Amino acid sequence: MTTAHKDFNKFFSVLDPNTNPGLFTPWKGLVVRQASPRWLSRPYRFTGLGSALAGARWSVRKLMPTIYASTDPATLAAEMNYKGIKYGWTPASFNPQLIIGMQWEIQKVVDLTLPATLAALKVKEADLLVCDWDAEQNAGREPVTQAVARAAFERLAEGLIVHSARHTGGVNIVYFPSHRLDGTVILTLNPATLPPDMHGLDP
Repeated sequence: MTTAHKDFNKFFSVLDPNTNPGLFTPWKGLVVRQASPRWLSRPYRFTGLGSALAGARWSVRKLMPTIYASTDPATLAAEMNYKGIKYGWTPASFNPQLIIGMQWEIQKVVDLTLPATLAALKVKEADLLVCDWDAEQNAGREPVTQAVARAAFERLAEGLIVHSARHTGGVNIVYFPSHRLDGTVILTLNPATLPPDMHGLDP
């Protein structure tokens, strides 16, 4: 069982859209994602199931379906290669991976790249970037990054804008597909080049 971060209630209070509507903003642009062919086939392409099963920097395990994307290929490469560089390459590192481009137009995100947002939450960006979320999660503690994300999630934000912890200056977009609003646009570029529909389990 995971223990909630000590500052979660503070984050949740600050991210009240009724008292601080300015902390929620739209975002649009091109993004790039990488995943195994199964997770990019149509039944599973935009469910966020993978991060919900495993947890990640900005998503609490078994709680928050989340889609991760980068705003440029260099940031994506740094994010995807980090574990191999830090812990060593395994056979799983050589499994097939696909990269897709998408156009996102999201209406309600929390921009954690803005100093004003960080000041309102009373968090330092350096603490978010150096947070060893994996170690905290494995120890049964909610890391600060997941606590901020969960507060935004429970306030029904569509996602977050965050600086990459792996590529200086890089920006990632964190999207919560369960909170998609009417009018939000999520388009896959060149969808005809994507893999055919695949079964979720091997025969």
